[in-house]
Amino acid sequence: MLAADLESVQDVESSQCEVLIVGLPAPGGAQFEKRLESLKKLVLNPAGIPVIAFLSTHDRQVIREAIAAGAYDYFVETSPLEELRIVLRRAAQLRELSQELERLRTPAAADFGFLIGTDPAMIQILQFASKIAASDATVLITGETGTGKELLAQAIHAASPRGRFPFVPVACSSLPETLIETELFGHERGAFTGAVGMRRGRFEAAERGTLFLDEVGELSPGLQIKLLRVLQERTFERVGSNQPRPMEARIICATHRNLHALVPSGDFRADLYYRLNTIEIEVPPLRARRDDIVVLACNFLQTFAERHNRPARRISLAVMSALRMYPWPGNVRELQHVIERAVVVCDVPEIRLEHMPRTLLQSTYQERDDSLESEVRSFKRQLIRKSLERNGNNKAQAARSLRISRSSLHRLIDELGIPQPPSFPDRQIS
Repeated sequence: MLAADLESVQDVESSQCEVLIVGLPAPGGAQFEKRLESLKKLVLNPAGIPVIAFLSTHDRQVIREAIAAGAYDYFVETSPLEELRIVLRRAAQLRELSQELERLRTPAAADFGFLIGTDPAMIQILQFASKIAASDATVLITGETGTGKELLAQAIHAASPRGRFPFVPVACSSLPETLIETELFGHERGAFTGAVGMRRGRFEAAERGTLFLDEVGELSPGLQIKLLRVLQERTFERVGSNQPRPMEARIICATHRNLHALVPSGDFRADLYYRLNTIEIEVPPLRARRDDIVVLACNFLQTFAERHNRPARRISLAVMSALRMYPWPGNVRELQHVIERAVVVCDVPEIRLEHMPRTLLQSTYQERDDSLESEVRSFKRQLIRKSLERNGNNKAQAARSLRISRSSLHRLIDELGIPQPPSFPDRQIS
């Protein structure tokens, strides 16, 4: 149900709306300022109903003011009706997502950090992870940087019988080659210059828990050989010692690189690769599970508001829209940092667009314009092709059925790149 021209939050609470449409007249008069103030109030409605600004002009300044006031989207009255249908459909989908978010918000949700969400692929991954947690099999977790591979490894560890023992992470890419061997295996006193005492390595520190090797694809060829030997023989030796020691920990590895593609070039050993990927789990990037963005953002909001003792308690619909449209090259880690920044700089209960980084907003609204234009073009292309098919590729008849001129149809066919057969029946029509 749509509601137009509601003036107060009380009106919203007493209605059964899915989307609110607020008309904004031409700027420059008192009526425009009054309606803009009404829009600002309505976007704060407790029901979380998205607000659409119905504009009388394409003026970019008016559009910016409407979006800055919190409107989820806008529609200009002279635009094609199909654009309005697209805008309303997206707003209704956001409303459904907000309702689903309220249903999913439970005290336990914060314990899962990056791993909460409603995306079917992510749910399947978590179900699979819980299934393999009880085994001792080596796990290889792949995915782009920032997708939460280490947190998935922690979840597997926590759900396993080894959960009462240590979880020991090693960042293979951040340690120089001269140090990573002693970090992993430890060393004896006097093993090298500066080794004034014995030191346990990460394999020993993990005991019967889990050793997590992050960015395992960055290991040097020499260390790849030694790691393979440890995995095969389940023993290791400290640097400077010949005494074998048992390796009791489970190994979980992660990488953002395609190890299989590195094998033919020799950058990664084939035997180690096949030893590591006994079980392989690929974590999808955030842009592939956009429905989880708002869920994750609200979870981070709660976490950081408590940690930094800040007043922010909710995210405006305009910000939710921007978050969903942004491509997130840094994945969930980038989203986490964006929300933490917004919580810190926000002095009011609601996070709004002015609390978002400028680079995010610029990228978002450029993508929004591209996405809307692409969807409208796709609709027009589909409509014209169906009309041509129904009329046997007779352009004159197709134009009449579409209620446009024949010249307009020819122009749209060229603009939209609609393929045509070599000859047309309507060419013989006078």
